[in-house]
Amino acid sequence: MDIYEHRIKALRQAMAGLSQKDFANQFGLDASYLSQLLNGHRKLGEKAAATLEAKIDLAPGTLVTPEDSAGSDQTGKRPSDNVVPIGTRKVMESLGFITIPHLNVTGSMGSGRVPPDHQVEVIRDITVHLDWLKTQGLAFSGIENLAIITGDGDSMDGTFRDGDSLLVDRGITEIRTDAVYVFTLDGHLFIKRLQRMTGGSLRMISDNPVYPAILIEGADLEKVHIQARVLLVWNARKL
Repeated sequence: MDIYEHRIKALRQAMAGLSQKDFANQFGLDASYLSQLLNGHRKLGEKAAATLEAKIDLAPGTLVTPEDSAGSDQTGKRPSDNVVPIGTRKVMESLGFITIPHLNVTGSMGSGRVPPDHQVEVIRDITVHLDWLKTQGLAFSGIENLAIITGDGDSMDGTFRDGDSLLVDRGITEIRTDAVYVFTLDGHLFIKRLQRMTGGSLRMISDNPVYPAILIEGADLEKVHIQARVLLVWNARKL
């Protein structure tokens, strides 16, 4: 790949799937000039690349790469093909898109699963438009608290299934209303419906009628620690 191809590839990554028109409008670029660059009808020289970097808020060196390094950085290593340049997320946020992390966390909908004792990793990022969340009628504590985890087991069949991805709100750490929660009990991670009872006890409910409800009361209530509330199955079925 020559230096010009490298620059255009980096520019396409910075566009993050936006149309040429939307990208040009966002940063006040000449749409015709941008089209000529992307179609290979014009070469993106070093000076023009530096100007474009500053205008679209990219990290220095994203587009301007010394020709003798053939697309390498100062360490001599080529930039990774899947690295998204700085500035891409700002573009997406300004257009109303948000990024939700899909965490490497599996919650049990059965007999309980030991919660991870290591740093939780992000499997991938899911990008959605804020308007889509609003159409689902969801209320959440903050965009930064949203995450996606995976359900394991069949005890919640009828509401969601084994392996379903679940949108959760990690900002909810107490039982405010009867709902489906992610919580730990005796050191195990569960995804169950919790219902408040008279006197302060809780019913841990499996929506699959095969599994009877369990009453949590007395000293056992101190062992319940709410990690998040489940808002949505990632097939747009509201809970």
